[in-house]
Amino acid sequence: MQYPLCRHIKTNGLQCQAPSLTGAQYCYFHTRLHQRHSGFRHTDATRNYLIPGQHVQLTALEDRESVQIALSVVINALATGQLETRRATALLYGLQLASMNTARLRTEPYAPDVVRSVHSSPDGLDLADPGAMLTFVPDEEEDKEEENEDEQLLSS
Repeated sequence: MQYPLCRHIKTNGLQCQAPSLTGAQYCYFHTRLHQRHSGFRHTDATRNYLIPGQHVQLTALEDRESVQIALSVVINALATGQLETRRATALLYGLQLASMNTARLRTEPYAPDVVRSVHSSPDGLDLADPGAMLTFVPDEEEDKEEENEDEQLLSS
């Protein structure tokens, strides 16, 4: 059985390997993530209302690489005077917590899995090429175990 893959591209260049929701571009996690973060993305109409010294745009903190990128953005904004010290301190503390939470994750890129071309969505997000499919092949041992369980249930 084949399932289309989620088209989300992680910070490290890997495409999410979860099956996408039926008729959707993303898996459940990334669908919800993009919905929750859509309110934080600024459009051309809202950019003029940003207060200088109080705004930096960060991506979702879903892996170690995204935490590292966010750390770089905050430090550079602080160094160039684009961010107030108090706000930068709070953000750096949050990034420290995120870093500790992602310390156990293993998201090492594997060259054949890295996304090489992207398409932009109407929201301006990068999407992996459509057509990537996940093939599910049931394990023979799992099938035998299920048959044994069924036989045990029928015999009791």
